[in-house]
Amino acid sequence: MNELGLVTVSSYLAQALLAVLLAVLLHRFHRTQRHPYLRHWALSWWSLGVGQIGGMVAIALSSSQPASSPLRLTATFLAQLGAYHQAGWLICGASELAGRYTPSRRGMLAIFSALTGLAAVVTLAYAFTPTAVESRTFLRVSVRALVVAIAFLLAAVTLWRSFRRSTAMGPKFVCSAFLAYGLEQLAIFAITVGPADRTYGYAILPFDLLMVASLGLGTVVWLLEDEHFRLVDASQQIEKLAYYDVLTGLPNRKLFLDRLKQWIARRGRADGHAALFFIDLDNFKRINDTYGHDLGDLFLAAVADRLRYSIREGDTIGRQGGDEFTLLLPGIRVPEDAAAMAMKLLERLSHPLEVGDLTLFAGASVGITLFPQHGDDPTTLLRKADTAMYRAKEAGRGGYVLYDAEMSDHSRERFVLETALRIGLQEEQLVLHYQPIVLAGSGEIVGVEALVRWNHPERGLLPPATFLPMAESTGLSDALSHWVLRRACAQVAEWRRKFQPDLRVSVNLTARAFENPALGPRIGQILADTGLSPGALEIEITETMALLHSGGPVSVLEELRKKGTRVAVDDFGIGYSSLSYLRELPIDTVKLDSSFIRELGHRREDSKIVGAVIQLAHGLGMEVVAEGVEEEEQMVILEMLYCDKMQGFLFSRPLEPQAFEQLMGAAGPFRSGQSPSRAPAVR
Repeated sequence: MNELGLVTVSSYLAQALLAVLLAVLLHRFHRTQRHPYLRHWALSWWSLGVGQIGGMVAIALSSSQPASSPLRLTATFLAQLGAYHQAGWLICGASELAGRYTPSRRGMLAIFSALTGLAAVVTLAYAFTPTAVESRTFLRVSVRALVVAIAFLLAAVTLWRSFRRSTAMGPKFVCSAFLAYGLEQLAIFAITVGPADRTYGYAILPFDLLMVASLGLGTVVWLLEDEHFRLVDASQQIEKLAYYDVLTGLPNRKLFLDRLKQWIARRGRADGHAALFFIDLDNFKRINDTYGHDLGDLFLAAVADRLRYSIREGDTIGRQGGDEFTLLLPGIRVPEDAAAMAMKLLERLSHPLEVGDLTLFAGASVGITLFPQHGDDPTTLLRKADTAMYRAKEAGRGGYVLYDAEMSDHSRERFVLETALRIGLQEEQLVLHYQPIVLAGSGEIVGVEALVRWNHPERGLLPPATFLPMAESTGLSDALSHWVLRRACAQVAEWRRKFQPDLRVSVNLTARAFENPALGPRIGQILADTGLSPGALEIEITETMALLHSGGPVSVLEELRKKGTRVAVDDFGIGYSSLSYLRELPIDTVKLDSSFIRELGHRREDSKIVGAVIQLAHGLGMEVVAEGVEEEEQMVILEMLYCDKMQGFLFSRPLEPQAFEQLMGAAGPFRSGQSPSRAPAVR
């Protein structure tokens, strides 16, 4: 082999190694971002690597074997095939990235069949062409250089037209590299078809290697820059959730408390006065039950707008959650002024609201506390305003009540309920219902969430919101959590043996349960007693609990995870929502709150937020479960956003154990497009 051959082989080898490295990098990016163009560009670099290896072998054999020998013929074919397929995959990826055209599977088959045929024709023509240098060089080098040049120039123009207004450097870098490489290949074509000295390889080959390196560097820079912008955007959207209510745009509980605390620190201590209103809408549940959650959300947004335009400049309004709002009114010194403001507010709320095609009325009950008469810290003021609000509801709704230290009805009711709950735990009045969790795409039931209910002897079946907050504040949560865990693990262990060996159960524990250092060993003992595998149990925590109680819970969760138990963060997006805790806390699963899922297909912003959260969670190696899926359109959108699992009324309401067994024994998978009427037992 002469000196030119050695230089060529070395250049081909270096380009092949670079191409393989870039293909691996692009493939890894594709696994996290799921963009089709990344897969096609990875295939483009794989093709270049194969082609360069084929060319290297062909040149190495040129001095010892004729062009028509099977080994050299195969190497030449690989060299041509790699070059043409590189051009094809490059054009497909650039077209997809620019959003112009995505070939169908049949179209892709036709394109690459034609390119393969072209490579075969050129290879055979080269092998059986007379040994004239010009003819063989044209077939082996010129045609390939022209095809590659056209492909890269087209890709450069396509991307430039799409990204010329972008402020990012990555697209411009890649466009410039594509253009330079296309021009270089065009120069090779011109040299090989013209009467040039055949020693052009000495000058071209090093430049060719430099161009390949520049292409790879530009692509990686673009992807890293894009990943950075994507994470920044996701971070901004998620951080916004930490402070503002998605539905109304008002400050959420955390931000309102922060503003109240700042006001007290800045002005309250300097002889400041203020009134705090706690507003709860009357009969909102009836609107939800009658017209559905979608219209209920529109109603809440309309009420928020009415409140926003009813307050003074300098007042602060926030949404506590559900149908509860809070107002901070600085400058209110005496009860008479607070009463006048409350009457004005209630009068404005009594005016009809146009919600969709309906005319609705927003009655409300208001509890009032005064600063500093009723407290000098945010928590106390809110708690007492909440107590006054309940007194207003008991007095007949639609009015206001100023907090009075003699108010004890609310506390007495809580005491009665607490006593009844202690008895209920002893007499097995609590029951568990199970809501299926299905795999996105296939619809297979892969898990259940255990939900506790209280079968009260006088008040009937009570939801957890009625008694769980009280249980946590009175120390009953420890016994309640132990009962729920043992009952759920025993039940699912039986179902795994009977129906689904891989069935997983999710149990939501209260924050107080994690304050018990024996929680980890206790869960281990329960798993051993019930025979349930640790990997079949998933402990759910709320994001608020995870942050406010970051010491004990985190260590307990880490201990559980080491033993195989999974951890999920529940109701993601309605509390503190921070990127930092997703990265730092031991979390396996993110459960998206139903407030985001309801608007999928109706509000574009929610789709963007959900997509950003899913992409962020996948990037951190976590699963995503969407809660509250009620419509098939929501299911389809979630599948398109690569959500892993779903649960909601579309698939099933929470079921008693007997009903769930009937479902597992009779129903098939819940698939996209399945009408709810086809599975009446599920609804």
